[in-house]
Amino acid sequence: MSPVRAILWDADGVLQHPPSGWNWRAELERVGGPGFSDIVFEAELPSLRGEEPMRDALARLLFEHPHTPLEADDLIGLWEMTDVDPSAMALVDDLRRRGMACHLATNQQDHRRAWMRDVLGYDRHFDRVYYSCEMGVVKPDRRFFEIILDDLGLAPDQVGLIDDNAQNVASAQALGIRAAPFPRRGGQRPARASRGDARIQRVTKRTMSRPSVASSSSKETGHPARRAGNIVGRVANSSPRARMREMRAGRAATVPDRSID
Repeated sequence: MSPVRAILWDADGVLQHPPSGWNWRAELERVGGPGFSDIVFEAELPSLRGEEPMRDALARLLFEHPHTPLEADDLIGLWEMTDVDPSAMALVDDLRRRGMACHLATNQQDHRRAWMRDVLGYDRHFDRVYYSCEMGVVKPDRRFFEIILDDLGLAPDQVGLIDDNAQNVASAQALGIRAAPFPRRGGQRPARASRGDARIQRVTKRTMSRPSVASSSSKETGHPARRAGNIVGRVANSSPRARMREMRAGRAATVPDRSID
């Protein structure tokens, strides 16, 4: 078995997490009514593939749903509601210092890619970055991983993947990539950074030592992301537009879920 020469890192659910108490679907349903979250996520798919700017997709969606009291600029701020886990990013940096190539492999549309790149500084933590909107394909499509393998010039068993989405893990494993499932949080209580760092290290070691992982189940709960305090609570009773703007103003602005990533 060949040694692992590179690790692919998922972003949402592994390296970054929603603020404490934040729920994508609940917030969208509160703003747009029942079923609005499904409409929004469906509208995002072409942008995840790089087929159109996310702002254009949202403008069209809101034009088709005039009852929603928001503008595209208000709604797009939701994709900035994330906290980077400093212990996870520190582990990435440490692995790179020790000679392990680390690459970002994430499903993102153009607005969130720009936010992660320019505001959160993601690109400087990785040897190479693979955003779905630049690749024209999204996980779990096997072509996502085939493009990366071809670009890296590595055999599948020389590459590891850490991802919290079981479908993404299964797709990568089917190609021979050493994919390890990252356990999703089961509750709202944040884990301490030391616990989160240990959890990530366990998954990383598992990725580097096995050709595949049979199951993604885990009893571990919580996640080590830094939290955004009382942002959601402060705006719970204000108007939808005011709430969106206040949440954007209070988001983490330094390297601090949706399930598709």
